[in-house]
Amino acid sequence: MKAGWHTKSFSDVLDIKNGRNQKEVESDSGEYPIYGSAGNLMGYANSYICEAGTIIVGRKGNINSPIYVETRFWNVDTAFGFSAKPGLDSKLLYYYCLSFDFSALNRGTTIPSLVKSELLSISIPVPPLPEQHRIVAILDEEARANAEQNRQNARALFESHLQSVFTQRGEGWVEKTLEEVATTFGRGKSRHRPRNAPHLYGGEYPFVQTGDIRNAEHVITDFSQTYSEAGLAQSRLWPKGTICITIAANIAETAILGFDACFPDSVIGVVANPKEADVDFIEYLLQSFKVRLQSLGKGSAQANINMGTFENERFPFPPIAEQKLIVAKLDALAAETQRLESLYQQKLAALDELKKSLLHQAFSGQL
Repeated sequence: MKAGWHTKSFSDVLDIKNGRNQKEVESDSGEYPIYGSAGNLMGYANSYICEAGTIIVGRKGNINSPIYVETRFWNVDTAFGFSAKPGLDSKLLYYYCLSFDFSALNRGTTIPSLVKSELLSISIPVPPLPEQHRIVAILDEEARANAEQNRQNARALFESHLQSVFTQRGEGWVEKTLEEVATTFGRGKSRHRPRNAPHLYGGEYPFVQTGDIRNAEHVITDFSQTYSEAGLAQSRLWPKGTICITIAANIAETAILGFDACFPDSVIGVVANPKEADVDFIEYLLQSFKVRLQSLGKGSAQANINMGTFENERFPFPPIAEQKLIVAKLDALAAETQRLESLYQQKLAALDELKKSLLHQAFSGQL
């Protein structure tokens, strides 16, 4: 081992935070992500367990895919949160976790599982702090930053064109409220309290939440929860093609239902009147107004907008034929943007593989 390096146990250099049941804190208006053992997003909470810079390591199930989280979050009871103590760079800890084979500590029979006491006994080579930073910088190579910037640039190009469409208006454009171009306009329903009562869930009716809307690209194609017959009875089934607008926490996020679904009262539903407006045009229009709508929801402890926000808010609408032409152009640009984003994401994945090949060199002092 190089001079100045020391071998320490995990108990010396990190804290391990146990996760807890997500049902304790899951909320439609939560701002902190809830992550599972594989770093999968499972909902949002009003409180958090782990600080930014914490590493998720699975306790049960997926135990060998560490995830570095850059925001505060709640980890569920199938995941540990590893946070570095002073003197250890949190990113270096993450890279060491990537290089370590946690499956060698598996104590599960049918479901892989880890024991906290055994994790604390793991040894880690710790160089001086300046050397830690140097190693992290190498592993965070500039090529990754460039690929990420290219991915962001592709998205920025689409956003720029989207803004230009709705600011450079031609003849025949008329300003209308959403209610004036809809056959149905209202909030979702979730009347039962408590909202997380088990008998409401597990059925055949998709239950779309704010996180599902935020993660969608124009059209909602996936969902993370379902309602039972009891859940449906205290809610409402909205038709495929409904535009969803989030009005709490992740405000002004929009997407179109790709299937019939229920959603809570933290979401507004807009069923477009085909004689007045094209459904895809409305969703693109709302995307372009997102920043303005979000600014209307600021100024309180919990950002939110409501039905009243839209009563006097008027949006520009051209004739239906022009709306369809605009949608066709935006669809084509969105498809190209997604293609470029996918390409750059593949490059990022390839760089991650290259990074793993450097880990052995890093922790043996060869970098």
